[in-house]
Amino acid sequence: MKTLITSILLLIFTLPIQAQERKLELVDDNLYKYHFVNEEGQITQSGYYKKINGTYLPHGFWRDNLGTKAEFRNGTMVWIKPKGDKKYTFKDLQIQKLKNRIARLEEKVTSL
Repeated sequence: MKTLITSILLLIFTLPIQAQERKLELVDDNLYKYHFVNEEGQITQSGYYKKINGTYLPHGFWRDNLGTKAEFRNGTMVWIKPKGDKKYTFKDLQIQKLKNRIARLEEKVTSL
């Protein structure tokens, strides 16, 4: 599950470590195509953003060069499929988050 969360974070919030370029181009009303290009000129991440109330939210299909694919609707992840792993739905992710929260709470209770 840590791999899944890491993939999600890499997919959405990749921080530039080397010289990289972000390209955003208007495709339709409030819909923008996004490309993250590395210093060799290769697209390492692509997807779409939808501008809602002045905020850009991931929308539509996203993919990275590692083989991870995901779908978003107005900023909410519908599903994600890391390369070589199963497809995880929004419900799967919510359940895992709740399990992690319960485990942390149980640790706190037992440490009292």
